[in-house]
Amino acid sequence: MGFGSDSVAVDEPVRRLVGAPDQLVSVDRLVRDEGPGRGAPVLVVRNPRGISFEVLLDKALDIGWADAPGLPLAWRSPRGPVASSRYEPTGAGWTRTFGGGLLSTCGLTSTGAPSDDEDGHHPLHGRVGHVPAENVRWRLVEERGVAHVEIRGDVVEAGLGAPTLRLSRRVVASTARPELRVEDRVTNLGYTPAGHMFRHHLNLGYPLVGPGTVVAASADPVGERDVTDTPTTLPWRLDVAPGRARETVLYCRPHEGATSVVTVTAPDGRSLEVEQDTAAWPLLVLWRDPTPGVNVLGVEPSTSRDAGRVRAAQDGELLTLAPGESRDYVTQVRVRA
Repeated sequence: MGFGSDSVAVDEPVRRLVGAPDQLVSVDRLVRDEGPGRGAPVLVVRNPRGISFEVLLDKALDIGWADAPGLPLAWRSPRGPVASSRYEPTGAGWTRTFGGGLLSTCGLTSTGAPSDDEDGHHPLHGRVGHVPAENVRWRLVEERGVAHVEIRGDVVEAGLGAPTLRLSRRVVASTARPELRVEDRVTNLGYTPAGHMFRHHLNLGYPLVGPGTVVAASADPVGERDVTDTPTTLPWRLDVAPGRARETVLYCRPHEGATSVVTVTAPDGRSLEVEQDTAAWPLLVLWRDPTPGVNVLGVEPSTSRDAGRVRAAQDGELLTLAPGESRDYVTQVRVRA
């Protein structure tokens, strides 16, 4: 199912040259039909001059496969696509259904390591990334004179006696340039204050990520998970280990200002930028696993570090949303030739 000819706004000179506007950019709703992903609904956005990508409707409108013209962007885990119905919601069960993809959402009440407090068990990276979206719709909109694909939907994380938090997501992709933006609003729909943690877990892979790739950022390293001495510095030149290697998780504080940018430059000069809104995202987490057969770089705008909800509360990193309060987050991805 595409846009439909009555919903796609293209200039009249161009409209005269195509059989249907979907010839230039399209969105199709499909369902996976084999393996652990069987039954999972996806939106497939074919966007030849921009970023083409798939939206995971059963996983919080996350983004799976993604590519710019001639350039695969997203890392895929060895497991690959898994339907959210197979999620294991305790401990580190998240890793068994983590397929990678350009964006995995973490939250809404916890991120990082599993932990337990008076509100119950908080699994690795929270539950929202395995909650199906609702009210999903898509269309073409105009921004600064350029047509953009817009996808909207809501994701509600709730439980009897637990906070009710709604994630309202808007994904916007230019049809003229390889640029994509994720705009999120998290709202406390309940009548009592709710603890809140959030992260955009962007997963990049080969050919952007490999021996000689350079990672730079308008942010300063302030610590490294599981390391007590001096953390890795930026710019960071990546390599691939000869065998099983230790993960590096680098915590960075963005420079003061409206936004902060991470630039990942491949050895051939092509690069990808991730821009985060520092008003909402006070932290940048960089995750690297150089193990052969893995070779992943995570660029993760975040509200906290990795130790989980209990430690976040102790360190003042657990946010609180008052009844009816909302918090907005914006992350942008741009590809440079």
